[in-house]
Amino acid sequence: MTDQLYFLGIGGIGMSALARWHRHHGATVAGHDRTETALTAALEAEGIAIDATGREDALPQDLLDDLKAGRTDRWTIVRTPAVPDDFPLLIRLREAGFPILKRSELLGRITADRPLLAVAGTHGKTTTSTLLAHLLQQNGTSVEAFLGGIARSTGTNLLVADPGEPHPWTVAEADEFDRSFLTLHPRHAVITSADADHLDIYGTPDVLHRAMVDFAAQVEPGGLILHQEAAATLRGVPGLPEHSIYGPLAPGANLPESWAAAHSATAEGAGGAAFTLHLSGYAPIDIAWSMPGEHNAANATAAAALALRAGVTPDSIARGLTSFPGIARRFEIRHDAPGLTVIDDYAHHPSEIDNTIAAARAAFPSRRLVGVFQPHLFTRTRDFLDGFATALSKLDHAVLLPIYPARERPLPGVDAQAVGEKMVGCPVECPTESRFLDVLETCDPDVLLFMGAGDLDQWIPPAIEQLSASRPT
Repeated sequence: MTDQLYFLGIGGIGMSALARWHRHHGATVAGHDRTETALTAALEAEGIAIDATGREDALPQDLLDDLKAGRTDRWTIVRTPAVPDDFPLLIRLREAGFPILKRSELLGRITADRPLLAVAGTHGKTTTSTLLAHLLQQNGTSVEAFLGGIARSTGTNLLVADPGEPHPWTVAEADEFDRSFLTLHPRHAVITSADADHLDIYGTPDVLHRAMVDFAAQVEPGGLILHQEAAATLRGVPGLPEHSIYGPLAPGANLPESWAAAHSATAEGAGGAAFTLHLSGYAPIDIAWSMPGEHNAANATAAAALALRAGVTPDSIARGLTSFPGIARRFEIRHDAPGLTVIDDYAHHPSEIDNTIAAARAAFPSRRLVGVFQPHLFTRTRDFLDGFATALSKLDHAVLLPIYPARERPLPGVDAQAVGEKMVGCPVECPTESRFLDVLETCDPDVLLFMGAGDLDQWIPPAIEQLSASRPT
């Protein structure tokens, strides 16, 4: 592969980590992204040139010269699936003959000769992989990590090992979208969950589950761990490796070697929580940390199981979990003052929304919970319309923003109003973006929970400003 790379969609969380890794290792890196964000600004500050226009004449001069000369052996083009096949610059570079890799293919090449710890599953990948990287790093274990979120401890989505370490443990999310995880061959891996998702790619849940089992078969013998939730779904799929370890989450169960079980009891407060971690062969460990909810105790369970496989001791795991500061946009407390707490969360699937609302209820049991949800993708909204309505109905009041389309075009009859019409027992508003802040104020939030995977977080600072101004000090 060349040491000059151009990333189409460089501002994506997975793409940016790969770009940073190559930049750190001395490659020439540049890219395009149509949206200017804090992440693209950070990349530019690190010396990576980014174009927002997508025009051919905005390419780096060396790449443009090669394009005009018909020379295609010095640059590799890396694309994210979010960039459509009919994107003009992609078409131009492909037709010119430049090698074009998907993001997942590049990650597969980087990790091919490394001891890889991979986290798969439709939910919990980012939290679990970030936790795992944190546990290894604070233990002093050499680790590199490609993360799907910004770790609050480091302010980045990438960890790089010391240059003198030739074979560090590598932590990566094994993304099921577009079958990306099939480029990975981990030494150890966990599958956290197997809910239906990405049906625009797979068509049916059974096809998704088949792909998950195909991924499981690529894990080294003896290296696969399944959460009980994933095991219950995948056990009947032919080809699931017999060496899989199914991890019960109930304390006191007959635990396989190197597995962990957890249960949580969340205390009221700004994200405060506690749970008991059970490691096979060791006394139970009580953990007080910043991540509320049973689902986050389960994520810690998976991270602890993989950390044990990498040689981290139970005492070190306990210290790492207790010191974990969290992840941006994963139940992140953005504002906490008398009368108003604002939480930002990436939840964009009915199961994730259900877990996030439950965590907010547990953390703030006596307070009025208003949720703002921005649906992500027309196809996902269509496929899980009833599930979204059921989960969101558990709020005290809901505000639904217009669908964030990402790579998709609108579908007739699929919009935020379609979700709201199916909700029961919860007042719901579906304002235009121009009316959002005024409508939000009428909902009188005490705890305000933002949920979504699009650009929802841009609304949080103005919402905090307006709501704080209207409350007595």
